[in-house]
Amino acid sequence: MTDFAKCLKDDAPDLGPCCMCEVCGPEVCNIIMLDRRCAVPGHGWGCVVCGLPADGASAVLCNECLDKWRADETRLTTACRGWPGSDGRIAIADLPAGEFAHDMAKHQGER
Repeated sequence: MTDFAKCLKDDAPDLGPCCMCEVCGPEVCNIIMLDRRCAVPGHGWGCVVCGLPADGASAVLCNECLDKWRADETRLTTACRGWPGSDGRIAIADLPAGEFAHDMAKHQGER
């Protein structure tokens, strides 16, 4: 293992269990930003370009479940309540109502 790969493995944050299969460990390394608000305000994703507060919901997936999600996004029914490693999980249906998304007009000129 290269020093760089070892550094990434050793310094990787604990994201808690996969939101689909509930496995824990270093293979849970994929973060999906959802277009919904998280249940714990201030404990989600945000955007400085849009001026979005850090209230966006996310889900974390292991590599195997990432492939399943890419094939069928409706398979994902659980999200992080807030911080992935410490705030637990919640059904996506139980997240606060309403959409939480980038204002694409403020992202003109980006790829």
